[in-house]
Amino acid sequence: MKRIKLNESLDISQVVAGCMRAADSGMEEKDFLKFVEECMEMGVTTFDHAPVYGNYTCERLFGDAVLRKRPELRHKMQIVTKTGIVLPGRNNNKTIYYESTKKEIRKEMDESLQKLGTDYVDLLLVHRPDPLANPEETADALDGLVEEGKVRYIGVSNFMPSQITMLQSYMKNSIVTNQIELSVKTTDNFFNGATDDAFTRRMPLMAWSPLGGGSVFSGDDERSVCLRKVIQEIAETHNTTMDTIMYAWLFVHPVRIAAITGTMNADRIKNAVNALEIQLSYDEWYQILEASRGFPVP
Repeated sequence: MKRIKLNESLDISQVVAGCMRAADSGMEEKDFLKFVEECMEMGVTTFDHAPVYGNYTCERLFGDAVLRKRPELRHKMQIVTKTGIVLPGRNNNKTIYYESTKKEIRKEMDESLQKLGTDYVDLLLVHRPDPLANPEETADALDGLVEEGKVRYIGVSNFMPSQITMLQSYMKNSIVTNQIELSVKTTDNFFNGATDDAFTRRMPLMAWSPLGGGSVFSGDDERSVCLRKVIQEIAETHNTTMDTIMYAWLFVHPVRIAAITGTMNADRIKNAVNALEIQLSYDEWYQILEASRGFPVP
């Protein structure tokens, strides 16, 4: 398994097991533990969470099924979680909102640690930019969690370059990654400055929804049909599957992208791992880009 170094003392597996669908999958505890063990056998040692996944249930499922059953696995894995999204009804609120106050960040972190069954997480991400955030207060909360040992490193998610610059200017600790949407279906972040900013900061990226939500496989819109045709042809050339090519399309990028899978099926995780051994050519990469955007490069 290839690793991505986020800091001198933290690296993550380039394939990250996303646990967002753990509750929806209906897995029993023993099956969830087996899934995690199979991931780790493949070298997938990084697990991505958020308090809101499964309507606030997925972190506890992981803690109950994995770390409270096999606590010795903790030092062999990296746990990522997030902070800052409040779902309707959580605080008697009518709307979903983003909150990056010190009170909310600390509350969510303590709850996540209790649910996950650990006393620290390796990486905490601010889940979404909060337009009402006081960056000095947010930074103080995040730095405080690092100082207390509850969090090893800090990152962000869905941030634009200017938002990273603003928050970083208030922080003592470095922001080590930005988790953004990247896939053959979502290419904007390759061209809007997000990738350039990551290069400038020498900061690897994490890609959520790396398969574009699955529409490439079954969508009947013109874009999905065109992408499917091109990806199928390239997959046949490499004697592999479509999803493996879609992961390989991200992995070939020199910015260093870790892909967060959205499946609870170990065989599909294996398809992502297989992508690390495929080197797409410039021509193949641009064929997929052209099919996605619907026009050739100028």
